Amino acid sequence: MPFDIALISSPENFAGEHEIIEQMFERGLKMLYARKPQMPDSLLERWIIGFDIKWHNYILPWQGSAHSFEELKKTNADICFLSPVFDSISKFGYKAKYNIQELKEGIAAWKDFQKRENRSQKLFALGGIDAENIATLVELGFDGAAVLGAVWHHPDPVEALLEIINHTQTHDVRISFCLNQNSQNLQNNTDVAQ
Repeated sequence: MPFDIALISSPENFAGEHEIIEQMFERGLKMLYARKPQMPDSLLERWIIGFDIKWHNYILPWQGSAHSFEELKKTNADICFLSPVFDSISKFGYKAKYNIQELKEGIAAWKDFQKRENRSQKLFALGGIDAENIATLVELGFDGAAVLGAVWHHPDPVEALLEIINHTQTHDVRISFCLNQNSQNLQNNTDVAQ
């Protein structure tokens, strides 16, 4: 099964953001979960329209993350995010909730639950993910990972993302970058999301 990499956007807009993200699209970006928590839906729609139209079908609304395996069971999204898996890079003091053994056990129980309930949701890791620990997530059995701080706190975000991807080359990795947003209604209100 392929391992997807999701990119969570910087919560704030910055100069050159569209251009940087379009470079990422050009290098394999498949999915964007747009998250701009301080941006109203109408402005978020305009932000999305700022991208070349050929990328609009790749942009989806962020659906949030779960902070426990029990909370994951209540999630109906196709992709579920579990956080924080490692100490956060972007949120000071936001510490990992699990050790490696707890993650192994939790993922095994999650997969058993998925089979019993005849569900096929993907499980993505979120929180503190960088080039040095991404391969651990593949080995643990996550379906993918979301990165944020390791990319957006780097002077060259595109290069930082490519470095993370390069650390997963021994595994079957498919690139899916995700910008996250806080609007649950974006998918229903715009024709840019699938």
